[in-house]
Amino acid sequence: MRVILMLTLVAAVGQIAGAQDKDKPLPVTFSLTGSEMYKTWCASCHGTSGKGDGPAASDLKTMPTDLTMLAKKNGGKFPTDRVRSYIEGATVAPAHGSRAMPVWGTFVRQMGDDKAATYRIVTLANYVEGMQAK
Repeated sequence: MRVILMLTLVAAVGQIAGAQDKDKPLPVTFSLTGSEMYKTWCASCHGTSGKGDGPAASDLKTMPTDLTMLAKKNGGKFPTDRVRSYIEGATVAPAHGSRAMPVWGTFVRQMGDDKAATYRIVTLANYVEGMQAK
């Protein structure tokens, strides 16, 4: 069973990575902690502190969002549903043109069942909420 799960995961990662960028496969983490998922999936662009200054940020056409300012830009309230929707891949900002950020919802859903994927998305959004500037 474990071997089948690993082979399925490897195939899923290959398919998703190919759809996103053929030269850069998406990193994998089996951790369910917000900090580990953020470090693995988000920090390369958004930076470890969430300010949009990750090591890959300068290679992007559009600078990554400063995740620490989301609540401030939303009248002091963290936009939980919008952040979850963006991570999920349901929301695309038309002004940004094509979506540069990988669709993590699709990725995590291919890693396991739907409940585990939803848990990862909620946990990651909660971690980003904890990064908000005071």
